[in-house]
Amino acid sequence: MNKTTYVAGICLLGSLVTGCSDSNDFKPIAGMDALDIYANACSSCHGENGGGKFGILLKLAGSDASRDEIVDKIRNGGHIMPAFPNIDTENAGLVAGYLKSL
Repeated sequence: MNKTTYVAGICLLGSLVTGCSDSNDFKPIAGMDALDIYANACSSCHGENGGGKFGILLKLAGSDASRDEIVDKIRNGGHIMPAFPNIDTENAGLVAGYLKSL
């Protein structure tokens, strides 16, 4: 692999996860269901139906994470995952249940 290809690949990878860090101010509207919350807060990074970007990056479908681990990740974030402090534990639990069903 030449240097130009390597740099282009790093830039592409960086652009795929841009905006997927720190904290997010998304707040669900009362009565939103899990699919609507996912579509508005998660799908831009994790893809439609949890398939990830291009089917590999940030994939959630088929994860072995427990419901509680998913709720914790939603609320507190992770390595490149932003925290969603405005998604309360109840709504995070709904999203976790949706993700476990994928």
